[in-house]
Amino acid sequence: MKCLLITASLHNQVGRLEAALEIFGRMDEIGVLPSRSAMNILIGELCSMSAKEGSVEKVRVKNTRRPYTILVPNVGCNSNAISGSIQPAIAVFRAVHSSGLLPSSFVVVKLISELCRLGKTEEAVDILMIAEERKLTCVGEGYSIVIQALCKHRRVEEVSKLFGRMLQHGLKPKLVVYNSIISMLCKLGNLSHATRVYEIMNKKRCLPDNTTYAALIHANGERKNWKVAYDLLTEMLGFGWIPHFHTYNLVESLLREHDQLDLCCKLERKLENKKLQKLCKNGQLDAAYEKAKSMLEQGICLSQSARDTLQDVFQKCGKLNVVRQLLDTTNRV
Repeated sequence: MKCLLITASLHNQVGRLEAALEIFGRMDEIGVLPSRSAMNILIGELCSMSAKEGSVEKVRVKNTRRPYTILVPNVGCNSNAISGSIQPAIAVFRAVHSSGLLPSSFVVVKLISELCRLGKTEEAVDILMIAEERKLTCVGEGYSIVIQALCKHRRVEEVSKLFGRMLQHGLKPKLVVYNSIISMLCKLGNLSHATRVYEIMNKKRCLPDNTTYAALIHANGERKNWKVAYDLLTEMLGFGWIPHFHTYNLVESLLREHDQLDLCCKLERKLENKKLQKLCKNGQLDAAYEKAKSMLEQGICLSQSARDTLQDVFQKCGKLNVVRQLLDTTNRV
C-alpha cells in the first residue's frame, strides 16, 4: 500500500489513489492497520488533491507556430470516485483514530488547514479536539488555524470558547491569533472585549505590532475616545512602529477637534524622531541627514535618543563631523 501511495504522490495518478483508498477500505474491514507513513501519505495526498479541486492552472500550448499559455480548470482531480477529496481524508482519519492510531502532527495540521479553507470549521474543531486529547505537538498551531478561520467569518462565540480553552490549557496564543480576535471585535464594535483581549495579550508578554494598534486606534477613533487613541499611538511609537498615514491623521484630527494642540505638536515630534531613527537603523545616511536637517529647520527638536542614534551611525562611517556641524549650526541659530 505504501509503494502504491508513493507512486500516486510522485505521478499524481488519481486512479492509483482510488486503488489505495480501496485497499485501505479492505484493510479496515478485516482489522489490518496500515503503517503510519502510509497513513500520512494517504491523508496528505487527499488534502493536496482537495486543495487543487476547482483551481485554475496555466497550460502551455505548444503545437502552434507561436506557443502560448492559457488558464484552464485543474484536471485530474475531478474523478467521480474522489470528487470532494476532503471527505475521504476525514473518513480515513476517523477510521485510524477509532483503531487507536493517528497520523503525524504535520498531516493533522494539513487536514485542519484544508478543512478551514473549505469553511468546514466544525470538522476542523472535531479533529483539533482529538489532537488535544492525544496531546499531539500540533495542538497550538491547530488552535491558531481554526481561530483565524472563525474570526474571518466573525463567529464570536466559537472564537471566545476556543480562545478561553487555549488559555485554560496553558497554551500561548501567537500574535496572529490576538490580532485576528482584536480586529474581529473592533470591526463588530465590541471595543470593551477587544480591549480585554489586548490586556490579556500584554499580560502574556506577547508584543503587539502595527496591526494590533491600528485596529484599536481606529475603533477608539470611531468612539471619539481621543485620549485612549492618543495613548495607544504614543505607545506604538515607543515600540518603534511607524503608523499608517490614515491612522496618524485620525488621531491628529481627534486631538484638534478637542483643542489638544499641545499634544498634536508633541505627537508630531515623536513621529518625526521615530522616522529619523528608522532611517538611521536602515543605514540610509543621506536620507537621515536630510531628515534631521529638515526637522531642525522646521523647529522640531531632536530627541536625545534620535541624536545619539544619528551620531552613532555617522561615527561608524567616519562622518561624525558632518552631523556635529549640522547640530552645532542649528543650535547657534
